[in-house]
Amino acid sequence: MKPTILALAMATSLAACHATDTAFRPDHLLTVMTRNVYPGFAAESIMAAPAEQIPLAAAVAWGKLQQTDFPERAGRLAAEILANGPQVVGLQEIALYRVQIPGDAALGGTTPATTVAYDFLQILLDTLAAHGQPYVALAADTTTDVEMPAVTGVDGGGDPTFMDIRYTDRDAILVRADVPHAGAQAGRYAAYIPFELAGTGIGIYRGWGSVEATIAGTTYRFVNTHLEDQSVEVQVGQTTELLAMLAAEAKPVVLLGDFNSDAIHNATPTYAMLTAAGFVDLWATAHPGEPGASCCNAELLDNPTTTFDQRLDLILVHEGVANAGRYVASAQAWLVGATPAERTAGGLWPSDHAGLVGVLRVPD
Repeated sequence: MKPTILALAMATSLAACHATDTAFRPDHLLTVMTRNVYPGFAAESIMAAPAEQIPLAAAVAWGKLQQTDFPERAGRLAAEILANGPQVVGLQEIALYRVQIPGDAALGGTTPATTVAYDFLQILLDTLAAHGQPYVALAADTTTDVEMPAVTGVDGGGDPTFMDIRYTDRDAILVRADVPHAGAQAGRYAAYIPFELAGTGIGIYRGWGSVEATIAGTTYRFVNTHLEDQSVEVQVGQTTELLAMLAAEAKPVVLLGDFNSDAIHNATPTYAMLTAAGFVDLWATAHPGEPGASCCNAELLDNPTTTFDQRLDLILVHEGVANAGRYVASAQAWLVGATPAERTAGGLWPSDHAGLVGVLRVPD
């Protein structure tokens, strides 16, 4: 479905909710999307491996990255964006992989890998542009950045050979090219998990990005984030930082992201902290009582049906803005990438998460 057709359909639906409001304009729709794109494998197997087994664990993970085939998945992710036409998209885990062949890390070298093997963000942008709908990537944060050796085989003398794999975790905001925007910024949270990999101290970081975009004459602040899932204490610390950052914001705020706080079961305090701070959950508003689970598929993304049992992916609008703009009464939200028909030709789900699209009425 083309974005223009979808916009007209949504305009008809929302206008029906406000049949007495003759000032309603069909083009006054704010459409946003949050999408965790998945880095291609679960990192826990590497994190749990003893130092001497990391090269093997990294090689296995590299093989899984090929199996989960991001260039193919990018086609499905782009199709979701094209079908819904969001002005703003929050992306999480939009990874960058760089390699060095032969690698030196296994021998104690410290030269960083610089040859790009997979740039998920650029692949997705190129795919969107190829279909005639360019987006601009903004507010890309760089969170965890780690390099490790991976065994590739043996040489003529029977000694193992290695490549170095450098994984950089990123989040980013896409803004449709026809939408005026400014003020892009990004950062990492001070709360993080210290971690040791093969005797080297690293940090598992999370981040945020924000941008101001003007839609139908109103300028909003869109904030995208991905919060920690391995430590409740760290996640709560990051949430506290996020809320403090937004406390004095005068512009309407739309908050997008993978919060790793299950809104179905209230598994961590984060979801309650956000709603207590005055943020309205679009899914809960549009679908009261419905679970809306969005995570998680199998590691290789090849499960025949979704195995979702948690609602981690949220679109939130601050309560004061929602009431003033009548957003709560006209909110729409739906999942994408959650039905078998939305898998790739090779049978892969677009991600281990579903995406979430929200449509709000912009005040006339």
